[in-house]
Amino acid sequence: MRRRFFAENMVRMLTLSLLPMLFLTVIFFAVLVPTEKKSLESEAEINLSLLQENVDLLLNDSNKVMNMLAVPAYSNSNSIYQILQSEKLGYVDFVILKQVAAQLNAIVNSRDYIDSIYVYIPNARGRYLTNQANVYEMATGPDKDWLSACSGDSAYRVIRRSTSLYASAPRDYLTVVQENSKGYTVAVNIVVSYFKRLFTNSYLESGRAIVLAEGGKALFSSSQDLDAQNLVGRLEGMTDTGGLLRLDNNLIMRSYSPNTGLDFISVTPVSLAYANIYRLIGITCATVFLCILVAVMTSYRYAVNMSRQLYAILDLMDAAISHKELPEIRPHSNDLYSHIVTNMIQTFTRNDFLEVSLNEQKFQALSLELSALQYQINPHFLSNTLQMIDFEILKHTKLPTTANEMIQDLSIFLQYSLRAPDEDVTIEQEIEATTHYTALMAHRYAGQVQVHWDVDPEAQSYRIPKLILQPMIENSVTHGNNSQTNPLDIFIYIAVRDELLTIQVRDNGNGVSPGRLEELRNSLSSFEGFHEKHIGLQNLFRRLQLRFTADQCRITLDSQLEKGFSVTICINTSAESQEG
Repeated sequence: MRRRFFAENMVRMLTLSLLPMLFLTVIFFAVLVPTEKKSLESEAEINLSLLQENVDLLLNDSNKVMNMLAVPAYSNSNSIYQILQSEKLGYVDFVILKQVAAQLNAIVNSRDYIDSIYVYIPNARGRYLTNQANVYEMATGPDKDWLSACSGDSAYRVIRRSTSLYASAPRDYLTVVQENSKGYTVAVNIVVSYFKRLFTNSYLESGRAIVLAEGGKALFSSSQDLDAQNLVGRLEGMTDTGGLLRLDNNLIMRSYSPNTGLDFISVTPVSLAYANIYRLIGITCATVFLCILVAVMTSYRYAVNMSRQLYAILDLMDAAISHKELPEIRPHSNDLYSHIVTNMIQTFTRNDFLEVSLNEQKFQALSLELSALQYQINPHFLSNTLQMIDFEILKHTKLPTTANEMIQDLSIFLQYSLRAPDEDVTIEQEIEATTHYTALMAHRYAGQVQVHWDVDPEAQSYRIPKLILQPMIENSVTHGNNSQTNPLDIFIYIAVRDELLTIQVRDNGNGVSPGRLEELRNSLSSFEGFHEKHIGLQNLFRRLQLRFTADQCRITLDSQLEKGFSVTICINTSAESQEG
């Protein structure tokens, strides 16, 4: 028992100390973590949108060149076309060539990431113009295959290619190609290395990457460690549901630019994206662990102290009850425990003998009280006298009469009530005896009292104290039939459900007011002695109170004025023995 007390005390202290902390932890994971994830997704979406806008601006130079070609000074009389078609350039053609080259160089020189610009207008010689005022033929120029490499179905496209533009080592380019309805083609060659450095320095945090793709093909990746083409290929086979997408150990945010026809893909490692969340989770777990450790240590120390003190009190109580020598007390100054122990010793040594004697007297008084309650109905000789009267009536009438029946019923009922008053009876026996009493009531109130039985067969074998039903029926007959013209119906219900025996007697009589009902309920618990006026429900309640504990039995009164009165007894049968 002592170990159990220590364990229960320990568990109680841990529960009280850990419940608030566990509640806060649940709130953290249920609210803060989803909020942090939503904030992360919103931030990634904003950053990718800003990146897309800047890239759209970076790749918009082909529009400027195409607009320049639409200027009348260059488009009238097919000026640029004449330059590309002529065998030798005239003065006017030369001036126009220089002006066009100057315009193109202005764009190139203002953009560090642009290497060169090509302009092609369909001509018989297959020539194209560069920003350096050079006119090359496709077959002999330094970049021979650019037009065929940049061919496509769309009017605006971005091509990733590696080529040598100046008879030097090949370089990696992103070529922005734009074509109009006349067949004019503009190619802006962007140096990929500068493009990558620009994004790395300006847009991306450490560990993050950006991928540009077109038509399911990766054009550019800011990270050399990322397999961009494999990533794009896997994304093409997945349904785009918007927001952040988890792929392997990366979080993917995807956006499409209708201006350039490019897919913008932001790649962020999970460890980097959730760094703040992981940090918060780590701090929370460390705090929870520390709090648990402190709570365990504190609870253990408290449980040990409380258990030691209570064990000492139990030892004192056992010694006092057994009249043994009391253990030595070690008082502590200003200690509430020592004060309690001292008072307990004085109480036990002074009152132990008196308490034992008082308990014995109470037990004897309860036994006498129970016997007195059983014998209050009538003396035993009344039964024998009734038998003699019955024989005398038969002697004069020669035939059984109603009086004989009433005497027989009364005699049997008295014998039942006086025989072995301390023994319990089965419900079947109680019902059989009570039917003789109801038969007497039927003769006395001819046609005014009707009894209806509803008894569960399974309940008949349960044992109860004698004379439980009679006081309740008598109460209905006495108080329910006053000034009533219609017959009084008394309903008796007995059943067992879930180890609970229910005995209910209710009538359709006069009933009582709510105030009177409350007085009756209060009177049940204020039994003050044995008087004739208490032989009814108070007597019954007192007998049950002596026989059962409050947890084993309860009695309930209920009534409505002009609608009847009911008395219900509920007995817990788990502690009772069942016959047969």
